[in-house]
Amino acid sequence: MTNIDIEEQLPITISADSGFSSSLKPLLLELEMWINFQALKADWYGDEACILAFDFTLVRTLEEKGLAFSEESEKGAAAGKTRVGSAAAVSDKRSGSAAAASSKKWIVEEGYAYCYDSTSLNTKAFIAVADLLEAGVGIEQAIKGRLVSVVNSIGKQHGLVCLE
Repeated sequence: MTNIDIEEQLPITISADSGFSSSLKPLLLELEMWINFQALKADWYGDEACILAFDFTLVRTLEEKGLAFSEESEKGAAAGKTRVGSAAAVSDKRSGSAAAASSKKWIVEEGYAYCYDSTSLNTKAFIAVADLLEAGVGIEQAIKGRLVSVVNSIGKQHGLVCLE
């Protein structure tokens, strides 16, 4: 296994959208440490040429991030398939441009959406929480489930062991 320098940013980061309270910081840090530790235990960092990076953002709803779906993708969703759409109004943190993000394909599932860039091995993802609050479920466990779903979907493409 590779040693990860504590001073470096972890490969999997989690933040909250600006509308959330700063009191979430401890939970975000705990989730970030937990998911990175799961990846470390599964030897996801063993091959330095293939270290996947994830940038998760907790949001109230996916709709507020401007994820738009074509009619065809809505039909696919009705048939129980994954929806693929473009993020017309989502600004990309790295470029600061909504136009840069609009050409990327987003995979949208119930409660989360992600966009994977195979060139840079980076994934940007939104985790919705409003539905979890309304349902009254254990929010931390539900968020962990959504985080794991996203990382496993990308990890499988690289032959990595699924996280639990």
